Amino acid sequence: MIPQSSVELKNKVKDSIFWGNIKYVKTIEEAERFKKFIKEKYHDATHNVSAYFLNNKIKKNLEYYDDDGEPAKSAGPPILERIKGMGLVNTIIVVTRYFGGTQLGIGGLIRAYGGTARMTINKAGIKELKLYFYVKTSGNYNNIGTILGQIESFSGEIKKTTYRDEGVDVFYYIKPEVYNPLKGKLIEKTGNKVRVSTLKKIYL
Repeated sequence: MIPQSSVELKNKVKDSIFWGNIKYVKTIEEAERFKKFIKEKYHDATHNVSAYFLNNKIKKNLEYYDDDGEPAKSAGPPILERIKGMGLVNTIIVVTRYFGGTQLGIGGLIRAYGGTARMTINKAGIKELKLYFYVKTSGNYNNIGTILGQIESFSGEIKKTTYRDEGVDVFYYIKPEVYNPLKGKLIEKTGNKVRVSTLKKIYL
């Protein structure tokens, strides 16, 4: 699941003001750019604490947090745990604090940062990702109409079509449960004159 939208939320805890910002990101670079953007936006804040959790399909999930000057593990980990606990991936949250003069203590900081993260996620909403296959189907020009028609009939989402001297390549997303039926129908309708292959699996 990912955030439904990017939002900003204000949360007052005793005399301190906390601003929560959340964004859907796909890479470390995107996450770091967003973190830098918020730090520049709130350059006069006492702390800009960030955490993100990325779903890396090639290796393993990547998680990160910092405390940005708050006592160790009192700020970043509560934000990260809210992200993971609510089932989000590819998500960064930055919680900005303007200190108001009242010390919150370690427990108070954990509740304040974690609570602001939770409220920010609730405001943004959660979007459930669904698994799709990214498929390439190749055939000669005589079968292009059949290929495109069958993909459409199985609710495939065509992303691009590449034309070659030998024929055509069609790239599209399809739901996993209709991949084999579609492949079978394409082979049947073209007299086995197509090549169908899954390039990757992706959540959308």
